[in-house]
Amino acid sequence: MDSQGNPVIDVCISYGFGEDNRYALGNIPNKIQLAVYKYDLFMRIKEDVSKAISRRHTRVKAVHLPLDTFRRKYSEIHDLIKFCFNEFGCWKYVIHPNKGIGDFVGLFEQKWASEGISLCIETFQYRKKKAIRSPIDIMEWCIRIPCVDMTIDTSHVEDIWFDYKIMRSLLPYTSVIHLSNRSKELGQHLPFNHPEGDLQLVGFVRDLKYRYKWEGDLVLEYMPEHRHKLVKNKDYIERLLA
Repeated sequence: MDSQGNPVIDVCISYGFGEDNRYALGNIPNKIQLAVYKYDLFMRIKEDVSKAISRRHTRVKAVHLPLDTFRRKYSEIHDLIKFCFNEFGCWKYVIHPNKGIGDFVGLFEQKWASEGISLCIETFQYRKKKAIRSPIDIMEWCIRIPCVDMTIDTSHVEDIWFDYKIMRSLLPYTSVIHLSNRSKELGQHLPFNHPEGDLQLVGFVRDLKYRYKWEGDLVLEYMPEHRHKLVKNKDYIERLLA
């Protein structure tokens, strides 16, 4: 909460570096989710990434762990988290609920729970048959294990999860929201206010603050072909939440 008792929502852009930078923005945004798509790519340039972030005074609000996390040794991912925590002071680490997530959570809890760092399990459509299939399943993990939070991806979840009563139950366990639209014809991770999107996300964004009283990090995560919309959409959302 801010000094006036209002919930605080930080609006960020998902952003990578080097070969991980799919967005090619002119400047590093002031608040980001650091997107690490491949472990080796990031670890080769991690010192350069740290210098670039430091020069820009960018705040790393979350780190999206590599897509190849479960093909690596846990000790390697531990070293990545340790680097990001020490260099950027980042407390939130987003992970996909793929096969092996149970063992990973157990190791993460042993290493990081005492530090107050959170592992944020991302939502996917039920038909994707992930190891943890629904937001309710993730919520149960959050209840059992204090260092586990949820990342709701609006482009992934089915319409039913936007029901007011259901969303109100999910948000207390959610610390990160990946915001983008989707369309049966155009696919996922469209700009949040795309005219052909299936979701009405302008109202949802305002509801997060004024109806749900949610606090957390709202991350714009778009496909690369929509990267030119990221900064303008971030500025627009910040005005919606002002």
